[in-house]
Amino acid sequence: MYLGIVATDESAEDPLVGMARAAVARGWQCRCFLTDSGVRLLSSSRLLELARTGKLRIDACEYSWEKYGSGAAPGGVTMAGQLMNAQLAHECDKVIVL
Repeated sequence: MYLGIVATDESAEDPLVGMARAAVARGWQCRCFLTDSGVRLLSSSRLLELARTGKLRIDACEYSWEKYGSGAAPGGVTMAGQLMNAQLAHECDKVIVL
C-alpha cells in the first residue's frame, strides 16, 4: 500500500502524524504534500522526525511556503510546485486530504 496524505491547514498535525505513523508501522510507503497554511507543519518536530527516518516523504508547495512559511525550509523536505501534489495523487493507492 502506498498512502498519500495532503495537508492544507496547519491544524492537521495530529491526524497527519497519527496516520503517517500508523502507515509506517504497517510497512506501507507514505508520502505527504503540504500546501496552503499546511506548510506551517514544517515546524512540527513530530512530522520532521518521521521524515528524517526516511519512512515519510514530505513535499511542500514552494508558493505556499513563500506566503505562510518563514526562513529556509527544513532539511529533508522537497520544496516544489503543485506538480508534486499531482504526482502524489497519481502514484498513491489511497489519498487522504486533511
